[in-house]
Amino acid sequence: GKKKKAPPPPPPEPPPVAITELVINKIGEDVSAPDPGAAYWRGLPEGIVTLTAQPLIAPRPEVTTTEQVFVKAVTDGKRAAFRVRWKDSEPSEAGHLGEFSDALALQFPVNLDPLPPVMMGAKDNPVHIFHWRAQYQRDHEKGKPAMEDLYPNMSVDMYPLEFKTVPGGEEADREKFAPGRAEGNPQSYEKTGIDEIVAEGFSTSSVQSQQGHGDAGHADWKDGEWTLVIVRPLAIEGLSTLASGGKSFIGFAAWQGGKAEVASRKSVTMAWTPVTVQ
Repeated sequence: GKKKKAPPPPPPEPPPVAITELVINKIGEDVSAPDPGAAYWRGLPEGIVTLTAQPLIAPRPEVTTTEQVFVKAVTDGKRAAFRVRWKDSEPSEAGHLGEFSDALALQFPVNLDPLPPVMMGAKDNPVHIFHWRAQYQRDHEKGKPAMEDLYPNMSVDMYPLEFKTVPGGEEADREKFAPGRAEGNPQSYEKTGIDEIVAEGFSTSSVQSQQGHGDAGHADWKDGEWTLVIVRPLAIEGLSTLASGGKSFIGFAAWQGGKAEVASRKSVTMAWTPVTVQ
């Protein structure tokens, strides 16, 4: 019989190009699971967005560590998924004192008229942020490291937060030594990779403790590069909305933990990028 011909190789990926608008492409597949390697990303246009060292608030980074991010976006009519690549020479997941986590944030305006300032919004004109951290992803997938994991050679009688060595210790006893948890601080609990944040200007970021919007994120690091997918619903009541066939805007920020970037030490976009939803 005749030998079957091998299937032709897939067409080469189109090269990324600098964009003045990000198009969220409508596709016929479910995008609820954040998958950087999903087949539906192949062949979609990829936009280059330029970042610069955050210039306004001290402490500022000395140099721009993340000069570009490469972005693709899709929607299934219910959710939007954003695939973002950026160069980072080593993955950083924090843990020990003085170590910081790699991170990336997507920022959307809550209101379009007037449009809030891209630098974290303004009073009564907030921005809505989806903030991924490698540290949160590590904790979710591998478990939050205990003190003995981080400092195995230390010799102590008992860590207050590791009260399980105390006879009869219960979860309520742990709360006595964890004021953040006792007060309900959302930063004191395990994350699944993404924080939702609302801000109305510099130093006003407020983590939303009751998210429940079905947003999710997952990133893979390989060969000096992170590839992250953040998924969010198109519409979130009272916060930002991406309407089918509509317009909005997006901003980006990136932190390289291995270069001691955290909080205001970051690379950011200095202008909103317009968004069109197919």
